[in-house]
Amino acid sequence: MKKISVLALILALSISLTGCVGGELKLYNAFNKMQDVTSIESDMEMDFTFETEGFSEEEQLMLEQVSAMVNNSKITMNQKAQYNKEKTVGQAQVDMNMDFGGMVMPMNVWVDMDMSTDELKMKEIIKMPQMLMNSMVPNDPEKQYLVLDMGQMMKEENEELNFNELMKFSKEFQPKLAEFMKEIQKDFKPDLKIVEEKGSKVVNKEMLNIYELKLNDATLKELVKYAVNYSLDKKEVVEFIKEYMNAVMKVVTIPEAEKKAAEAEIKQGLEDLEKQLPEFKVKFNEFMDKYEDVKILGDKGIVIEFGINKDGYIVHEVGNIDLRIDLGQIAEVVGEKAPEMKGIIKLGISYTSKSYNINSKDVKVEMPKVDEKNSIDYMKMMEMQMKQIEQLQQAPAK
Repeated sequence: MKKISVLALILALSISLTGCVGGELKLYNAFNKMQDVTSIESDMEMDFTFETEGFSEEEQLMLEQVSAMVNNSKITMNQKAQYNKEKTVGQAQVDMNMDFGGMVMPMNVWVDMDMSTDELKMKEIIKMPQMLMNSMVPNDPEKQYLVLDMGQMMKEENEELNFNELMKFSKEFQPKLAEFMKEIQKDFKPDLKIVEEKGSKVVNKEMLNIYELKLNDATLKELVKYAVNYSLDKKEVVEFIKEYMNAVMKVVTIPEAEKKAAEAEIKQGLEDLEKQLPEFKVKFNEFMDKYEDVKILGDKGIVIEFGINKDGYIVHEVGNIDLRIDLGQIAEVVGEKAPEMKGIIKLGISYTSKSYNINSKDVKVEMPKVDEKNSIDYMKMMEMQMKQIEQLQQAPAK
């Protein structure tokens, strides 16, 4: 559970692929450097706004209730993570407070991972808001934690997986992906300036180099269109997909009698995919042209400020995302003239994030002590709930 740039994740691909020599490349290098972090702590705060217009009176009344809750909502989060250099062993912790219209719901998540051996060890422990925990495990108020033992679940439910190959895939494919991204970014050059250097300023008592990422509705669509067309035209992308599928095939245990047939099926599927790419490209571009005037972003668009410290790490973010959904406009494009398809939804998302203690030994993740008394295994809980549903279905009607 690495520290992920909130909401900017949807833009990271475009930044990482940009082969410019200006702000885009410097920000891309900072994103890359963050992948090598072995310990980190971060704080994040997120707020929302919700507005509607053009709906019927009945719909507007319901939406006003949603608006009252969303406009008074806030999420705060503290994240901690520590890994070994190879990212095969690590622990992470998230402490979260979700405030929905005055109803505060705390939640905590811990992850303990070890992929350094042939046996996958990954356990996730979740401390749910007590109200939710009581509804999931009624009549047992001592239960505080939900435990997901991913290693055990995969053993029990996925006997067809080759664990040795799965571990090999997990360890080896991420570096291959990083190398692939570095290679193709060299000639990915959309004629767009989406990142601007904004000089330096002091943030949280530290001098940072500031970069601003900015997209409006038109530039976002242009970037997506360029990226997809670039990928469809790039032979290296198809070859990478083939390599990925072949690696996945090794993970799945297939009886020897069926192995050749399965391999032939995958090979044929990839060949068919390659043949269909030109047709898909035509349909994709037709879709993008059709929705060119259908707004996804509001007037404010997407604006994210990144602060990079002297060591080259991203330690500061301030983001604003202005989303706009015009149902009537969408209905017109798809050919639906139904009178109920009208109204505009505006959703605003703003957040601030700061990272610190990067590669510091001071970052410590304290895993909670769980036992049968204070926790319940996720699979056991699901079994209990399924039995309860079956009993209700079999009960005679009164």
